[in-house]
Amino acid sequence: VPLVLTWSVLVGWSVIRLVERLSQERKVTAGLLMGAAAGYLLLGLTSGLVMSAVETIQPGSFEPLNILQESSSGPNASVLVSMRAFSQINYFAFICLTTVGFGDIQPVMPISRMLAVVTGIIGPLYLAVVMGVLIGRYTKEVEVEEEEDIFKHDDRR
Repeated sequence: VPLVLTWSVLVGWSVIRLVERLSQERKVTAGLLMGAAAGYLLLGLTSGLVMSAVETIQPGSFEPLNILQESSSGPNASVLVSMRAFSQINYFAFICLTTVGFGDIQPVMPISRMLAVVTGIIGPLYLAVVMGVLIGRYTKEVEVEEEEDIFKHDDRR
């Protein structure tokens, strides 16, 4: 649990720092837009980590996870089972982030439902605000460059 919470804080903090950095950039480049897209993926990973922590603390928060319930022998059995649950919860987090909502995994407990709602709000909000502003700035810069090229071309005549 402490490891998952630590990773969640680290990745969440990384997203916040990325958005701050994106807002301070003067010139929007293709690389900057790719960095912003990476921020969207970080949001999904953060949601998955937080949801995994909730499932670890309060088992049964998300159903059905199809986790193997049989006790297997061997030192790696528990790791394999937890990895399967982790991948399914991350899948659910990205489904919430993109607001697709297939319905195959459902949040059952109140905290897991709130996480699903917050994730569903943050995804489109990030796309609309952060990506929208950056793409708007990028197209404005392209238009300004085109106008400058036209003026340079007219001055040569």
